[in-house]
Amino acid sequence: MMKKTIITIINIISVIPILIYPLAFIAGIMSFDAGPSMVAWLIFLISTTYPIFIIACIIFSRKINSLSLSFIALLPLLALLYIFFIAGGTAQKDNYNTLSKDFICNSNSFLSVEKNGNFGSINILEKKNFLNYENETIATIDNNATISLMSANPKEAKDLLSNCKNNEGKSMLDFYTLISD
Repeated sequence: MMKKTIITIINIISVIPILIYPLAFIAGIMSFDAGPSMVAWLIFLISTTYPIFIIACIIFSRKINSLSLSFIALLPLLALLYIFFIAGGTAQKDNYNTLSKDFICNSNSFLSVEKNGNFGSINILEKKNFLNYENETIATIDNNATISLMSANPKEAKDLLSNCKNNEGKSMLDFYTLISD
């Protein structure tokens, strides 16, 4: 009796990915945007047929009272959890690690200067926890090497600009002129 209850609970949890099936179907169709390939077809087939896989595992796990088949039905949910939480965090971590760390604030944050022609922005990149990274624009730079603060807290932004140092021990304010407080 206990095994049947556990199988039922796992089966109910396994149905969750079916609720997002319309989004998965659209994502499957969009896999052909880069052109048809084996990978695009594989993504399309997986994203459009996974509900059949889940339902078949649920039916057979109940029919033969198999706990292992009910766990197999959880695989699409585990894959979605990985994609939404772990893979997203990994992409943010790669972005965090590859951007310029010229002006380091502490072990979890640094200032990054992004130039686009004559204008640019100063962003603070901060590691919040294992999976989350925050990127906030705190100031803009114009072609005259002047900084205009954009932060909701100007005092904090000014402190960051003066306290974050490069490898020579100089701050942003040693290179640029602050025109707003």
